[in-house]
Amino acid sequence: MNVCIIGLGSIGQRHLKNVHAVAAARGIDVATDVVEPRELDYLDAATRPLVRRRFASPAEIGSYDMIFVTNPSQLHQETLEEVKDKADFFFVEKPVFTKALSADAIAPYADERRFYVACPIRHTRVYGFLAGFVPQNKVYCARAICSSYLPEWRPGTDYRRTYAAQEGAGGVKLDLIHEFDYLFTLFGMPQESCLLDGKFSHLELKSADGVSFVGKYPDKTLELHLDYYGRMPRREIELYTPDDTVVCDFIKAEIRFLKGGQRIDLAEERNEYCIREIGYFFDFALKGVANVNSVPYANRIIDFVLKS
Repeated sequence: MNVCIIGLGSIGQRHLKNVHAVAAARGIDVATDVVEPRELDYLDAATRPLVRRRFASPAEIGSYDMIFVTNPSQLHQETLEEVKDKADFFFVEKPVFTKALSADAIAPYADERRFYVACPIRHTRVYGFLAGFVPQNKVYCARAICSSYLPEWRPGTDYRRTYAAQEGAGGVKLDLIHEFDYLFTLFGMPQESCLLDGKFSHLELKSADGVSFVGKYPDKTLELHLDYYGRMPRREIELYTPDDTVVCDFIKAEIRFLKGGQRIDLAEERNEYCIREIGYFFDFALKGVANVNSVPYANRIIDFVLKS
């Protein structure tokens, strides 16, 4: 199987390693080319041998079984336009675009059998619990948070030069679009909503570093807080039900029932659910399993968020 990864930053490198790991576990021979304008001398000794060939731009590549689009999000649309006919299946990193596309503009990528948009949170064990719990229980309110300190995301890297800090990248509300994705997949999109965002902290950013979102449904409310300035990483959702308050913690990979005292341990390392997502993508491509996150659906979420 021939695979091309367009953009070999930290996410592209993770996918490169995981593609080889999943292929090896399934007895599939895989060769991976990359599109990366930089020379690859920054790769570690374990990663460099996984690359067959490097190309400087998408215009140079041929045809592949799979293409991973993992370059900066503001380049996704032009990249897809350039390579949409060069692979059978596409894995597109989040956010799929930095602005919502019209129906005409999105039409070339609307084939749910070919284009999948990354949603790794939905491959975690905690989300698996949520997907089973929410439909079976009355929820009065859901309150979610994703908070962390951007300068500590990648030690040794100047956070001011990262994608997240740049103007036009969408700021925290698009960089952390995963939170909207999993919440709207669980509850649907609210009938009424309000989103407030802006640059609030001391961090040297050109993008918004904080978001407060509230959504109203006929039977519940939804609250979401996002930021780049929280000094203690948090990624969790609280569910307020008639019988208990349930805390689902993505970082600790555990479920806590505050009144009942029950705790469910769903421990896993980050790369376990990333591997699980690549395994899902192999099944999507090779076995025809349903697309859980198409480009039109991801585009619809971006449209909703940007208009809120």
